[in-house]
Amino acid sequence: MERGMTADQVLVALWRRKALVGAIAAAVFAVGAAVVMTRPSVYEASSVVRVEPQRPGEEMVQRTVSELIEQRLLTVRQELMARPVLQKAIEEMNLYPDIVSDKGMESAVAQMRKDLKVAVEGENAFELTYSSKDPQVASQVANRLPAIFAEETLKLRQAQASRATELFTEEMQELAKSVSAWEKRIAQFKVDHMGELPEQMEMNMRGLERVSHELQTKSEELRVAETRRSELARARNAADSEAGRLESAEHGLEQALVAARTSWTQDHPEVKRLQSELQSMSAKRKDAEGRMVAERMERARVAELVASIQKEIDGLHRQAETFQKRLDNTPRWAHELGVMNRDYEIARTKYQSVVSRKVEAEIAEELEAKTSKSLFNVISPAGVPAVPAKPDRFGGLLIAFLIALGAGVLTGVVIEMRDDSIRDGHEVRERLTLPVLAVVPNMQGKTEKRVLMPSSQSRNGTSSPTTLN
Repeated sequence: MERGMTADQVLVALWRRKALVGAIAAAVFAVGAAVVMTRPSVYEASSVVRVEPQRPGEEMVQRTVSELIEQRLLTVRQELMARPVLQKAIEEMNLYPDIVSDKGMESAVAQMRKDLKVAVEGENAFELTYSSKDPQVASQVANRLPAIFAEETLKLRQAQASRATELFTEEMQELAKSVSAWEKRIAQFKVDHMGELPEQMEMNMRGLERVSHELQTKSEELRVAETRRSELARARNAADSEAGRLESAEHGLEQALVAARTSWTQDHPEVKRLQSELQSMSAKRKDAEGRMVAERMERARVAELVASIQKEIDGLHRQAETFQKRLDNTPRWAHELGVMNRDYEIARTKYQSVVSRKVEAEIAEELEAKTSKSLFNVISPAGVPAVPAKPDRFGGLLIAFLIALGAGVLTGVVIEMRDDSIRDGHEVRERLTLPVLAVVPNMQGKTEKRVLMPSSQSRNGTSSPTTLN
């Protein structure tokens, strides 16, 4: 039967069972001390790494690696504990050989994660702490892990810079093909529509004005030639009638001369007169016929001139129609050429931009390679620890002592609470409903004492003392 106890009762009970409490406490302390003292010593080595700001700045070179090296501090713990870094360290330094041989690399990596601590210090530094049973191994790993992390980080950044350069190169090649295709299309379009292009519009307008002026000039020349031809036609009719009249008159004079010669001698005045008139008439006839031939030739020349001028006028009309057609088609081709030039300019602008970015990417890649070695600086390398960090033997012994003491006290209290023995008159009065007449003490060989105990109660509620020997 369990019962409640006061603090005084607990102290009395513990004192009464001090041998048992002491034995239990000593046994528990011995076990705890054995556990604490037999635990292997674990050494911790720490190194502090500073992340140097990147130089040169963005205003000098546009970097292709967008992530600043300082931002990697936000994820440095996850990256340091990633499998590639830890596996490389395990393989390089031959860590956890038993675990690797028995359970595999994954278990070794998991164990190394437990032994590794990473803490960010300030805005641009982090501290790496590694625990090991061997102080030399702890120091070597703490110094080597930042180097491995830096190597992996730099490989990643250089790969990003190289990939950016390759992407710009591929994009530049594609855009170069597009620009060349547009240039060929525009060149072929200009060949197909030569003379009707917008840049030739002013030339066509000037050509049309020139042709119009030449048409006016040729029209005036044609009018003059037509007038001349009309005059020659009228003169031809007159010349024909004059030549015929003179020829008839000459024929009449010849007949009269023949008749006169039959009648008179050669020296006769009439014969001479007729001869003189015949010679004069013949000369006039020949002159009229000569004029008629010249006029015929002039008419032929004028007719040829009229035909030539008319032919030139027809050619000028065709030229005017050609120029006018070109001017009419120019707005249409100007729109299509403008659309093609716009797309070509867009493609060319993209190409020039990508070429510029490619050059910057190449420069950034070179700078990334040159400045990579100075990004991580170990400002506090790990030394070989001389004192183990774990376990804390003094603290462990203290905890073992407290646990042992608590176990002894708890055992004594539990036994006391489960003990139903009555040990004094106070307990008798509390646990029995009957009145207590007397309490006989445990003399245990001591001298006799007189104890005054209350007697039984009288009927009126009074009592008289009784003395026991």
